[in-house]
This record gives sequence, C-alpha cells and structure tokens, in this order.
Amino acid sequence: MPNHEHLRKGEKEARIGLDSEQDIINRINNDEEFHDALKECLIRLGFTISGKLRARKDLTKADILLQINEQEEIGISLKSSEKTSFHQLDRRRLEVWRDLVEMPEDVFIIMKESILRVSENSRAKFILEKDRDRIKDFFASNLPKVIEDIFRRGEEKLKLFIINDKRKRRIYIFRMDDVIRFLNEDATDISFTKKGIIRLGKFITIQRKGGDSKHITIPKTDWNHPGNQLQFKFSPLRFAEYIELEGTIEFCIIDY
Repeated sequence: MPNHEHLRKGEKEARIGLDSEQDIINRINNDEEFHDALKECLIRLGFTISGKLRARKDLTKADILLQINEQEEIGISLKSSEKTSFHQLDRRRLEVWRDLVEMPEDVFIIMKESILRVSENSRAKFILEKDRDRIKDFFASNLPKVIEDIFRRGEEKLKLFIINDKRKRRIYIFRMDDVIRFLNEDATDISFTKKGIIRLGKFITIQRKGGDSKHITIPKTDWNHPGNQLQFKFSPLRFAEYIELEGTIEFCIIDY
C-alpha cells in the first residue's frame, strides 16, 4: 500500500484518490473474484450486465468508466478515504454558482463578504448570525439543483457512486440516483457550525476553500486568489457507515 504520510493534507487526499482509482480499475480488470462480486452487485442494483466488465480511467466528472455491455459504459464517482473527516467534493468561483442557480444579488454579496472575511482572518466566522436566515432560505430553495451539480455536474453517464474505506479495505457501491435522492432529503436540515460554516444535513458542508499556498503571489484577500472559491465538502465514510447502519438506500459491500 502506498505511503502518503510525507504529503501535505490536500496533496495527500488527492494522491489517495488517484491511487485508489487505479487500484479499483486493476481489480475490476484483473482480479476475477473482485470482478465477479462487482458484477453480482450491479445486477442486484438493477443493471443489466452481459459479458465481462472492463474499467478505464476517465477525465470527466466520473473517475472511472465501466463497460457493462458490449457498447454501454457507465461512469463511477469514487470517493476514497482513510478517515471520517470531510473532504473536498466541489470548488468553484462564486460567480459560477451565481449564474448556475440564479443567485440573488443580496445572497451573492453575503457570500462574497463571508469568503473575504475568512481570507483576512482564518478564525473569523464564515456566515454571520445576522445573515444565516437568508442563506438558509436560499439553499433550501435550491437544494435539488445544488446537490445534483456537486455530485454529477451534468454527466449523464454517472450512474454509480463508490466509497472506498481504506481503513477496512471495503468498498460500498450505490446507484448515484439513490445517493442524490437521499441527500436531497437529508440536506433539508440546514444549520451552521460555531464558525459559521454551512451544513447541509449530516454529510455536506460549505465554506471558503482556503489552501493559501505560499507559492501563490497575489494576496489571499484579493478576490481573484484561488483560495477565495466556494468549497463543498463531504464525509464519504460517515455517509457509508450511516447507510450501512440504517439501510436507508440499497447498496452492496465488497471487502478486498
């Protein structure tokens, strides 16, 4: 198993993800026992499978493309982790979200001021108490579009959501439609942490991206600094363990 301890946090998470993608691809293509277990799982989840599965790397929102029939491929979003902490799911400039969800100007201003406030002082509150009702109302009104976009971003082929628990050497396999449907319901419970970070249910948070690298020469308080993006984070292991315990949606487990 590769050692990632020498890497910084963001680099470590990215490398774990890339190593995990290649590992899963190799197991699908070369490990007969793993291949057959995955095939059985997909049939159980409602997919029609003929012949052998073949996997390859993808460069779109999907991490892996899986050939399930002679001319049919489905996308896999793979989340890998060694801890139950929250990891980056999506990061984009606030202007992108303004256009995507037709964000009202007052909400845009609140969010921009919040991002810049944290850029000036990392200990500052993200969303202030006086703004929380407005922000809560905005996200409550736009949850389906937001959840759909941060998990699928328009990729129609993205049909599977796989979580790789590297502590237990266990993968959890879900239909992406089921995951999005569940999270749309769970995320209706909108709250804020003590630092003003937005919580959409139990598994998703929204905050300033951060990561103010010393290699970036523009000031972090400059709106164009790459740290001044809106970041959605997700806890894949908390999600997997919750679903395993509650059985809220259908899933499969493969130990490797």
